[in-house]
Amino acid sequence: MEDMKDTSSKAKKTKKSTIIGYIVSILCLLLCLYITIEVIVANTNNRPPRIFNISISYVPTESMEPTINAGSYVVFTGVNQDNIKTGAGTVEENHNNKDGDIIVFYNQKEDKFIIHRVVGIEEDNEGRYFITWGDNNVLTDELKVRDNMVYGKYVTTLGFMSIFSGGVNTNLIFFILVGIFVIMIAMQVIQVVLKNKTDSVKKKAELDKEALREELKKQILEEEIAKLKAKNAELSKKNNELETKDSIESNDNDIKEE
Repeated sequence: MEDMKDTSSKAKKTKKSTIIGYIVSILCLLLCLYITIEVIVANTNNRPPRIFNISISYVPTESMEPTINAGSYVVFTGVNQDNIKTGAGTVEENHNNKDGDIIVFYNQKEDKFIIHRVVGIEEDNEGRYFITWGDNNVLTDELKVRDNMVYGKYVTTLGFMSIFSGGVNTNLIFFILVGIFVIMIAMQVIQVVLKNKTDSVKKKAELDKEALREELKKQILEEEIAKLKAKNAELSKKNNELETKDSIESNDNDIKEE
């Protein structure tokens, strides 16, 4: 009874782990598909890919040193333009004190994305705009950065990626992530296949063991029955001999009385 309970419990655990493995594989596959589609869409729209509101970009110039060194990879996220901080001082004070959020914005004239610090907010006939200034630059940017030009807000620098001197295509980074997830899926599938095969071998071994156990029980039972039959035959023989002996003695007594 206990063996049956253990077997049932193991079967349930195996089924549960298999289901979890399939779910993880499907999620990884969907994530790979999502990353691939986002990279394609980003390239089509000439913008950095954004995965779960996070982007990675390469900074080739010294305009933000020493805050961000040339050749660094930075992480930035999407941002609500109303939440961008500019610092409490004047434009010059904010620049000197490195005060104000660092944003990524699109310069349509140069057809590229720029990462600079916001040091002030002004308004003109077209509405408000951000004044930006590279930490290592002498003058503010001539470009008036409108809300619709802001693409993201700087979060951190990926120091470990400094080994890629000269830069590597940002799309390649995301495709590397896709490759990693694909490997994860493959490993998960292999794990599930191997587990199923192992479980199948174990199940067969258990069945063979159970069959052998039943065969031994059957042999033992047959041997015991044979012993009982032999013993019964021996008792029957002895009883017959006793009955024969008693019959002879009874006949002898009858003869003597006559």
